[in-house]
Amino acid sequence: MIKMIDVLDHNLVQNFIHSLSAQNEHFDELIDGILNAPDQDFDHAMQHFFSNNNPLDLAQALDINQDRLNAIRSGLAMQKENLADTAKIVALCLTLETGSLDQIEISDCLEDYLV
Repeated sequence: MIKMIDVLDHNLVQNFIHSLSAQNEHFDELIDGILNAPDQDFDHAMQHFFSNNNPLDLAQALDINQDRLNAIRSGLAMQKENLADTAKIVALCLTLETGSLDQIEISDCLEDYLV
């Protein structure tokens, strides 16, 4: 089982956790980390996440178009038009894997998804 925290650079994960507590977004850094992650490991981590979460609920909770979610699931996560949505999924992965949910304000629709 490959987790997202195993795939992305250690500094990126640490900065992500820090950005949650500092209420400071590091979206560009997250995109760079995704683009620099080993392709095969990243794909495995994404597939693992999708296999453990309902894609329809995920799309609704993260406000991701179903077509783009399907494209990401089919291996097109790195395409320019999918990167922003891929980053949303990676951020959720990191939040869940690092146990950082208590450090962020969660919208009502995500609270229903994560409970």
